[in-house]
Amino acid sequence: ALAGTLPVHDDDRNAAAGRIDRAWFDTARYPSVMELPIRFDDLDVLWHVNNVAVISLLQEARVHFNRTMALPPLGADLRTVVAAMVTEYGGELNYPGTIAISSGVLRLGRTSYTFGQLIRQNGVSAVYSQITMVMTDANGPAALPESFRSAIEQGCLIQG
Repeated sequence: ALAGTLPVHDDDRNAAAGRIDRAWFDTARYPSVMELPIRFDDLDVLWHVNNVAVISLLQEARVHFNRTMALPPLGADLRTVVAAMVTEYGGELNYPGTIAISSGVLRLGRTSYTFGQLIRQNGVSAVYSQITMVMTDANGPAALPESFRSAIEQGCLIQG
C-alpha cells in the first residue's frame, strides 16, 4: 500500500483536497524519532512555535534521519532537493518543552521519494507533513540509485 498512494482522509472533501490522513499518521510506526528542545527563538507573538520555525525543525529531523539510517552515499554528481511540502497544523507547540519528530519514507518513485513526518509534544500530535524529495544530477531529475532504493526499502519505510 505504501508504494502506491499516500495516506489521505477517507471523506471525499478532504481526499479531494489532498489532506493528510492524520489518524493514519498518528498510529503509524516510524523508523526514526528525534527529540528537540523548543527554543525561545522559535516563538511568535502568540507565544507558540511559529509555522516557519516548524519547517526548520522538520528539516533538522530529515537531516538526522539521513545521518542515522545508514543510507549509502549518493556520489558527487547526485543530490536530493525538496520538490513539494504539505504541512498541516493540528495543534500548537509550546515553550518551554521538548518535541519528538517522527520520520520515515512513505513512498518511493523512480526519481523521487516522499517523507512522512509527525511532530508530537507531550505525546500529543501537532504537526503532520509530507515532503517530496527529488533525486537530481546536472541534467535534472535522476533515477534513485538501486543501493539507495534498497536501503530505504529495508529499513526506512513507515509502517501503518
